[in-house]
Amino acid sequence: MACTSYIISLILSLGVHLHPVHASILNIDYSNGKPDIELSFKIFTSDFELAIAHNYNVVLNLGKPNENPDINKQIDKYFSYLFTIQINNHSPSKLVYIKKETNEDATWFHFKIPVTGKFKDLLVRNLLIMDIYEDQTNLMILEINGKETGYRFDYKNREYKIKI
Repeated sequence: MACTSYIISLILSLGVHLHPVHASILNIDYSNGKPDIELSFKIFTSDFELAIAHNYNVVLNLGKPNENPDINKQIDKYFSYLFTIQINNHSPSKLVYIKKETNEDATWFHFKIPVTGKFKDLLVRNLLIMDIYEDQTNLMILEINGKETGYRFDYKNREYKIKI
């Protein structure tokens, strides 16, 4: 109960506005010959801050002058815990954090995964923000060599194996 009241107090003190839709967007882009898979996640800033507060008891203040100096560490920890990509059935690939961009209600988080050689399949597991909201939906647009395909992650569909 004390943890719940802490989170509620945190939300109120941050001035976070709750919203009725719990969704994120992920764009994955790769073309043969590129050295990296590029990943861009768009997440409601208030949802991400709540997830970090809930899991790690840390206040981020994303995009504010008093932004937490350990923000990159918190971003890396959270994404590493709830998002993975396996290439060709190998162990999960390490996400390399590039940058974030906060605007109005959302924050874009940009990552890359170095690629060596060709790949035949991907296993994508996306549980971001599902640790906070049961109705969270994570949409993914996968673009490989100019061909786009869409996927929807939710409480029942947490991962997809994709043949390339």
